[in-house]
Amino acid sequence: MQVDLRVPDPTTMYKLLIGCVVPRPIAWVSSVDADGVRNLAPFSYFMAITHDPPTIAFSSSPRGVEVPGTPGKKDTLRNVELTREFVVNVVDDDLAEQINVTSGDYPAEVDEFTQAGLAAAPSVQVKAPRVAAAPINMECRVVQILPIGNLPHHLVIGEIVHLHVRDDVYDATTGRIDMRRLRPVGRLAGHQYTHVHDIFEMKRPAVDYKG
Repeated sequence: MQVDLRVPDPTTMYKLLIGCVVPRPIAWVSSVDADGVRNLAPFSYFMAITHDPPTIAFSSSPRGVEVPGTPGKKDTLRNVELTREFVVNVVDDDLAEQINVTSGDYPAEVDEFTQAGLAAAPSVQVKAPRVAAAPINMECRVVQILPIGNLPHHLVIGEIVHLHVRDDVYDATTGRIDMRRLRPVGRLAGHQYTHVHDIFEMKRPAVDYKG
């Protein structure tokens, strides 16, 4: 099959892209609005950018329309634009069902923590709460928000200012996260997700490799 991207069909391209770029990590983003209403939503257009300073990014797609012909913004993006803060919570096997609940398209006044039956925990350096049961929480402050694409999407770039790592998934002897204990969930396409259980190692041809 050949796809001529000079004449793209956005729906077709979306289906192909999310099937080609797999598996994707999930940014389960918690935020608050001006009235303190909590929001929690997953984003699989998500990546680490640099570790010095620790910086991550996720992309928020448009939601509905605000005025005829003008795409709207998701609650997460509105909150992050306003407060300039957010938390990324890591999803493990035990939280897969709850993340699916929070992926629903709810009105702004709905608290997804309550909707999914999740306990919230206070953050240390940002106002947004974190998912108490998540194995890792990354408190972030916005570095930049960039509109990208025709609709547009918005790329939210944040610096991690505080990190919470559950003791059982941290290996103090190596300073690494234990993937077998973390059991992260990845995003595929359509209704499909994946467990990270089948792990193998390949050593890089570099004696001083730090990763």
